Amino acid sequence: MSSESVLLIFPPNEWGRKERFLQPLGVLILGTELRDVGIKTNVLDLSAEGWSLQKLKRFLTKGNFTHLGITVNSPFRQIAYSILREAKELNPNIITLVGGSHPSFVGEKILEECDYIDIAIAGEAEQQIAEIIQNYKPGFYQLGVVEHLDKSPIPDRSFIRHIKYNSLSGFWIDDSATIIWTRGCPWGKCTFCAHNLSMEYRKHSAERIIEEIGIIQNELNYKSLNIADNCTAFNSKYVKDILKRKIKEGLDIPFFAVSRADLIDEESIKLLREANCISLELGIESASCRLLDLYNKSNQKPTQWLKMLEKKIEMLDKNHILSIGTLIVGGPLETIEEMELTTSYCKNSKIDLVIAFPFRYLVGSQLWGDAIKNGIINENQYYTFNDKKFSTTEFTTEEIFQFAKKVENQINSPFRNPSRWKRIFRKIIKQKKWQMLFNNIIALPNILYKGLLNKPFEIMPEEKHN
Repeated sequence: MSSESVLLIFPPNEWGRKERFLQPLGVLILGTELRDVGIKTNVLDLSAEGWSLQKLKRFLTKGNFTHLGITVNSPFRQIAYSILREAKELNPNIITLVGGSHPSFVGEKILEECDYIDIAIAGEAEQQIAEIIQNYKPGFYQLGVVEHLDKSPIPDRSFIRHIKYNSLSGFWIDDSATIIWTRGCPWGKCTFCAHNLSMEYRKHSAERIIEEIGIIQNELNYKSLNIADNCTAFNSKYVKDILKRKIKEGLDIPFFAVSRADLIDEESIKLLREANCISLELGIESASCRLLDLYNKSNQKPTQWLKMLEKKIEMLDKNHILSIGTLIVGGPLETIEEMELTTSYCKNSKIDLVIAFPFRYLVGSQLWGDAIKNGIINENQYYTFNDKKFSTTEFTTEEIFQFAKKVENQINSPFRNPSRWKRIFRKIIKQKKWQMLFNNIIALPNILYKGLLNKPFEIMPEEKHN
């Protein structure tokens, strides 16, 4: 056994808050690599634990860790930095490492942002992490991507098996494991999305995926599965083969997934239903042709894209698969009329639920880069919401957030759209998800209050316009 004792942390968005949807596969894979070579390792998902900073400090004091590694994502980097500061104050000799999307986007600049970082890693580190820890050399490491994903270990979920990941936008989804079939994006051209080396599209083998699903279902006894790919190409021969194998081998664990309307077809939708898919999330973004062009959503004309999207949603409905649409509200120069057009499009479609995100200039995206070139924002604004002071909208950020909330309520509210909710419950019944149905009926008052009537969008304080 090595002399090192490593703690890997996925930080919270907010202290004391529990987010239990996706498992943090990044730190789980790194923890598995380290454990496999004999390094004592702990993994903490603070986003799911709901700890206070004081509880973490007590844990650090008792743990006697030699190394602390933490994921740093741009919107919540200040919380990650505060954890590093506390760790160094408690133990000046602890070696700190950071990874995640933020160092991959900003590079060595991250060492200037936080004085408590010993090692910063850009790229995918699982194949080098043990050597980096065992042969300490401070500084910035520019790593590439893992070309052959099967060389990465199946993540050891025993690190976090005591946590039940069972929430999707306020809805109860049962005890769920997260899995990745592919890394990157098969489209990879949306202008609002962050892009770096990790967007290079790579795939696990079908054999490896079926092996991992078998462990999740039969050994770890999870009740459902979240496919956390950026976007799964279900119309591809590769994914159809995985679905057919899952069906053939009796791996009937239900699952949730994300795709694009042009990456599903009639055959794959039937396979999804047979393979026990509960819901599919699709990016709608907007029904405005101008905005669809701006977002580079498709290589089709926007009018053709919208017709195709509506057709695919109807196919999902016929196969009793729940459809969830994601929207962007308050984009560059977006008008009230364009927001209302998107709302009307969704209300008239058979989409079951929508999630509306206020538009933001996200580090690494084309629109973020263009905004910097045009002097709209500066290069230190990594996750900045649109605001009228930029002259790119007539609304304040707060007003855009309220519009997003309003759009969700107009489409999702069971009071405004009771027929939609009858359809949702009918699908759950057709899927025979009795426990899911029962728990969501019991939780309905809380869902209505938190998710539909009083949903608090948050503006990160460090990203308010300065």
